[in-house]
Amino acid sequence: MSSIYERLGVPTLINATGPATRLSGSLLPAEVTEAMKEASQYCVDMTELQARASQNARQDVMPELIGSERMRQRRRLGCVSKINL
Repeated sequence: MSSIYERLGVPTLINATGPATRLSGSLLPAEVTEAMKEASQYCVDMTELQARASQNARQDVMPELIGSERMRQRRRLGCVSKINL
């Protein structure tokens, strides 16, 4: 089975730089792509979605969702001033 990039004639590469937009960003965990696939099956009011995401971030749910102790620490220290969801 060929990949989408093979079908497009675009060679893949090994990214040794780390997350970089020019190199496709980063590889997504399976649970992220599954959530994206599920979300793509519905239409929602984006203003409502953003409001809910902001509410969740304010309640400190965002770090729990991404499982990041480092993010919780940075938020406590005031290093994260804005999170776009």
